[in-house]
Amino acid sequence: MRAFILAAGLGTRLRPLTERIPKPLVEVAGEPLVERAVRQLVAAGIRDIGINLFHLGEQIPAWLGDGSRYGARLRFFDERPHIRGTGGGLKLAEDFLRGDGDTFVLVNGDVWHGFDIRAVTASHPPGALTTLAVHRERRRPELHHLGFADDGRVVRINGTAAPAETIAFRAIYTGVAAFDVRVLEWLPPADKVSGLISHGVMPAMAAGERVCWTEPAGRWFDCGTQGELLRASSHALRLRAQRALKVGFTRPRSRVALAIA
Repeated sequence: MRAFILAAGLGTRLRPLTERIPKPLVEVAGEPLVERAVRQLVAAGIRDIGINLFHLGEQIPAWLGDGSRYGARLRFFDERPHIRGTGGGLKLAEDFLRGDGDTFVLVNGDVWHGFDIRAVTASHPPGALTTLAVHRERRRPELHHLGFADDGRVVRINGTAAPAETIAFRAIYTGVAAFDVRVLEWLPPADKVSGLISHGVMPAMAAGERVCWTEPAGRWFDCGTQGELLRASSHALRLRAQRALKVGFTRPRSRVALAIA
């Protein structure tokens, strides 16, 4: 299985921070978002990873290198001089994404999450066009663009719903998903600006393609604003401190410590 990190965003809401660095290199608790995404994918056993580039894009490969120090094989897709959108970015990398399999993992390069990527891919049923990782964050109701029927079917995306469907609950699409490579067939050519959801998933769903979802354990932060960056950093630092305490309590005591005791 291959993976793709969407890293071509302009980061306008994070200015002036993103006037000097691209948004995926913004740090949460001292770790760039795109580096964390690479590490999470490798931890899930995915080593062939594509990354698209645009705004200050040369900085991302300069930071990550070829991926070997993470145990990954990275391939970069530079969209300059014209940004192509989430759909166009994937279409540009179509040959890479098709690879030797029929499924790829997608991760937005501007989010921080604690999901187990293996759990997301394991929940993707054969034949489905996509399985979207969703999150229900009461604090961010403006991001609840997915609507679900009583039986759990996705019936609304970005305000467009199937006819005569009642919305039972809503959730956020987190930017993490497993996709069948068939989604690439719905997208316009790579030289056209397009959106993965608006030009790919929504038309496919309207035509009867199966759109599934999973709600993995773990926190999620949309790091598009400085406020969300601070919240993500605070959470990440708390997790780090808790792990350090746990290791400290479970680590065997040294002979010197035992003698002093």
